[in-house]
Amino acid sequence: SRRLRASADTTLPLFSRLGTGASAPQMDSHNMSWIRYPSHVSPAVEDVIAAQSVISRCMHVYVALLVPLSLVTGLFNLITFIRNHGKLVALDMLLSGLTVTSILVTLLSLNAASRPDYILTTNLHCGVLSFFSNMCYFNAQYLQVAMLVLFLLPGSSSYLPLAGLAAIWGCAVCSSLVVVSLLGTSRELHQTTLCQADPLTAWPEYEIVKFSLGFGLALVLKLVLLLLLSAKPAWRTALTRRDTASARWVVLAITLNMFACRLFSSTVLLQRARRKMQRDIGSPRDELLMNLAELVLSGESCVNSLFTLVFHKPCKLMLLDALGHLTQRCRRGGTNNSVS
Repeated sequence: SRRLRASADTTLPLFSRLGTGASAPQMDSHNMSWIRYPSHVSPAVEDVIAAQSVISRCMHVYVALLVPLSLVTGLFNLITFIRNHGKLVALDMLLSGLTVTSILVTLLSLNAASRPDYILTTNLHCGVLSFFSNMCYFNAQYLQVAMLVLFLLPGSSSYLPLAGLAAIWGCAVCSSLVVVSLLGTSRELHQTTLCQADPLTAWPEYEIVKFSLGFGLALVLKLVLLLLLSAKPAWRTALTRRDTASARWVVLAITLNMFACRLFSSTVLLQRARRKMQRDIGSPRDELLMNLAELVLSGESCVNSLFTLVFHKPCKLMLLDALGHLTQRCRRGGTNNSVS
């Protein structure tokens, strides 16, 4: 009995030490030192090469085509809004804010031009990039929801004060600060890391909170608006009687575009959070989807600028006027050459 008691006294502390050692990695879910990009550690070389080839070609098309198109259309729309600053109504002011956000998103997206290679920088610089990227992400989402509210709810004010835009920007900044605080790099600001807009080493709460404050909150508000609209027949008749053909198409086009792009991006983000909680680095295909999701969000801004130019009446009239002046100059130049 003495031997049994002695063996029990020696084995119990051993089991307690093993138990704490085994449970420590599971409880410490904020330790992201184990995570790596699948393309850097995966033994499936063929899958890595195929994924990197796809993202490299997509980035070449984006930089060569969508970036110049986004900047040109965005600057043209912005000049139009500035020239008509005395006649801006609520929709014009929201679209101008969305245009500025789209230009910033396009400029920030140039950090991914070297993909499949990632930028090697410090955690501080990566956090700054993530902050501005998330600020544009939330600001575009909140502006789109405000556009939908002003369009669907009759009796709303036709003019939006600058304080309204400032409040939307303030909400976007606060949301971005909340999300960036979940990066988990506050104690390692000067340590080098591979950086992207949504850092890989962020805590799992980063993806969950970003989804909740961005796409999730906007989706709930849209469902509430649709329920209110279906429950009030007078609102539907007021909506159809108003002369809002231009506003209807631009709001609908931007809403559908952002919903499709952010649904894909949010799905990929939540899948990455699930893999982090399971301590799984994923496959090269998962890394490819994450890069494509980041690229889709950048392309969303370009499409929004195009929709604003094509469907919004002031921008479309300005474009037709500019094309008319250009055609007249070409005709005058051809006439002068024929006379000479």
